[in-house]
Amino acid sequence: RAPKPIVDKLKKRLHDGLNDIKRKEIKENKIACVETDNTPYFLHDRVMNQDILEAMLPLHEAWAGIDLVPNNAYGLRVYRNQTNLNMHLDKSTTHIISSILHIDHGENDDPWPIVIEDFHGNTNEVYLESGDMLFYESSKCFHGRPTTMNGEFYSSIFSHYYPKEWNPHKIQYDVHYRIPEEWSRVQKNDDAVEELILVETSVKEPSCEDEWCGLKSTKKWYGPAPGYGKLLSGGGIDAIETLENIPEEDAFGAKPVDYEDDDDDDDDYYYGEEAHPGDEL
Repeated sequence: RAPKPIVDKLKKRLHDGLNDIKRKEIKENKIACVETDNTPYFLHDRVMNQDILEAMLPLHEAWAGIDLVPNNAYGLRVYRNQTNLNMHLDKSTTHIISSILHIDHGENDDPWPIVIEDFHGNTNEVYLESGDMLFYESSKCFHGRPTTMNGEFYSSIFSHYYPKEWNPHKIQYDVHYRIPEEWSRVQKNDDAVEELILVETSVKEPSCEDEWCGLKSTKKWYGPAPGYGKLLSGGGIDAIETLENIPEEDAFGAKPVDYEDDDDDDDDYYYGEEAHPGDEL
């Protein structure tokens, strides 16, 4: 579970802003991997995002076991009815250790899982409740929400970090030079293998239900999570672990922040032509 003081602030920010963003039609720039006619609403506040990013750093470091550098927190994204998010990976240069903090969803909404393929060959369906936080390596583990949302709204904030000794330029060139010359050759279709379709930086498999074949056999996880500092981990052991050397939960409420609408678009680099594909995922 995320720290309650932070969850409370985020829920207040979300519910205070919902009517406003609906009235003003404040929407996120269209992203190819989010397939819907109902473009997500977006509540952006760089002060709030930076505060969350820095406050949550010790939790991510405790989970990863290494020193991290905060990169960005993205949100609040507010998904709307009849939306699905194709499976994808995040940026390999900066989105190394990540989390999804689920803020809230509609009272009568159907459950809408985040699907993640882990390092043990499992396809996981994770059903987050308000205040649950999911740690994951977002540039390595395919993830998305291929099932179609059936509900009023679903909102989260996404935080991304990278190791202190990380060299993003080296990583970028390593990936580039490891791509074989024949990568662009169209291979003969094997009828025994489901067709994989590339949608910009995301993928889907149209021949399978919900356009992702891994959903035929999944491991399901249900919130709410055990509690602050308690980690329900797959990792082949399915055990509840305790995060070490993290702040007391009450400490997250020690710094009052008055989140107000951010009307200054100068720093809102996720908008318009300045948007960076992948930063928002």
